[in-house]
Amino acid sequence: MGPNSFKDFRKKFDQRINEIEKFSESYVKIGFQEGSVTKSQVKGKRRKEGGKSMPQIAAENEFGTRTTPARPFMRTSFDENREKINRIIASEYDKIIEGNSTVKKSLNLIGLFGVDLIQQKIRSIHYPPNSPRTIAIKKSFKPLIDFGQMVQSVRHKVVIK
Repeated sequence: MGPNSFKDFRKKFDQRINEIEKFSESYVKIGFQEGSVTKSQVKGKRRKEGGKSMPQIAAENEFGTRTTPARPFMRTSFDENREKINRIIASEYDKIIEGNSTVKKSLNLIGLFGVDLIQQKIRSIHYPPNSPRTIAIKKSFKPLIDFGQMVQSVRHKVVIK
């Protein structure tokens, strides 16, 4: 083993330490990103005008309004899957320590996992049911999904420090 072998080992070690430090300071945002808005759409004879804030729509559905009941899909996505989320974070951390992943790649995978959890939850909610008036307008009993823009707008954003 010559001096170059040791130098290569040290370089890889330093890279791993750098990735571990970067991981502890970085994060992923999962949900409805600032600036995302609805698009104008037509469904049958109904037309939905665009331009409404997706984070606002999500918040109104998550917490409810005076006229819309709360249908929590974000909080419950994470609360019901805490163990799975902790396992994927630990697994990605191990991959970084072993040199088999980068912070950006691992946080991207964690973000995609979180997006999938939220989308699954939006699609699975049936309670509280839509009002008879809403059912007549949408021609659907499915809460949270009308034109499909909210479920399609769930995103993640990796923030590397």
